[in-house]
Formats: sequence, C-alpha cells, structure tokens
Amino acid sequence: MTYRNALFAAVASLGFMLGMTTAQAALIVQTGNIPQIDDNVISNACGAGAIDGPALTIKGCLNSNHNQLVIFTAEENIAFNAGGQAVIESQDGNGFQTLKIELDGLSFNSLILNIDADADGLVQFTDGTNTSSTFALSNTGNNFFTITGGTFPYIQFTTYGANVSIALDDADQVRQVRIGSAALNVPVPGVLGLLGAGLIGLGIAARRRRSV
Repeated sequence: MTYRNALFAAVASLGFMLGMTTAQAALIVQTGNIPQIDDNVISNACGAGAIDGPALTIKGCLNSNHNQLVIFTAEENIAFNAGGQAVIESQDGNGFQTLKIELDGLSFNSLILNIDADADGLVQFTDGTNTSSTFALSNTGNNFFTITGGTFPYIQFTTYGANVSIALDDADQVRQVRIGSAALNVPVPGVLGLLGAGLIGLGIAARRRRSV
C-alpha cells in the first residue's frame, strides 16, 4: 500500500467512525417497564470503591458483577436505603430534583428506573448530547421509564414541579434501577486523538521518504 492509499484509508476510517458515533446518538425514552437484557443495580456486597453515602455521589454495583460500580450523582446529598437493591433517597427526606446515572468506565445501551414523586410534575432526560421531551410524573409512586436507542456515557434526569426520590414505598411498588448492555466507554475525542496521531505518523513517514 502506498502512503497516499494509506492516508486515504485512514481518512475513510475516520469518517466511518464519526458516522457510527452519529448513528449511536439516539435517545429513546418510553414510559413503562419494558424488559431489556439488563442487570439489577444493588447497593450491598459491592467491591472496592462503593460509597453508601450520604454524599453528592454514591456508588453501587451491578448484581452480576460486584466490582462494576454504578455511580449516582445528585444536586444534594443522597444515600442508599437499607436493602440489597439500589434505592436512592435524599439525606434530608425532602427528595432531589436531578440524578445522573453512569457506569464506572463503561457506557450502556439501556436503563430502566421508577421515579417516586411527592407531587405531580414533569421529568426530562439527557445523555449529554440529546435531550428528551418532558414526561408527566404522578404522585402515585409508579413512574417507570425505559431508555434505549444509543450508547450512553450517562443518563441524567431533571424534574420540574416535583421533588423526587427512587424509593421503596411497599412490597408492591419496588423502585428498580436496571442497566443493560455495558460496553467499554471510549470517548470520541480519545478515538479522534488516536486517529490523528496515526495520520501525523503517516505524514512524517511520507516526508522522510520524499527527502531520501
């Protein structure tokens, strides 16, 4: 392969990867508990680095892998409720309005959660690139959402007109957090940096070849 052909191939690969990134940028939010290939998030028996709180950021883990941390960040101190399944509550008992959910070092393709609101209101989701429309929240304590459609570095929701917590009200209303299809999280800038370094290397090699 000539240097010109190699350069062309590298540029084509860059375009292909950018296209894949664009294709993976969907954010589909549906109301209801729509089963995915996913894993429960738990708050006990987790490996090193787990944080029960109260703190602005707490860390649970996946049920299938206790060393894979799941990170929750809110605008005020939160903590896990007692029990195995991850139940996130505000420290002061008055709820919180923003919660960011991410896997430590990984991206994911689906998220299911049930938001317990103390009053009727609205909620909106973002993955850092796309933002959903607003959805109604009911104070009945049963607000399931299923999020799919992309490879997400995180999902964050913000509520309007209602404080919320993800909590256990009774045995029939378990607020579950479930994450599906984890994958290595390689940020786009990092990928572009590697490709850029390769292109620079090809250019230097071509220049040296011409100077010989």
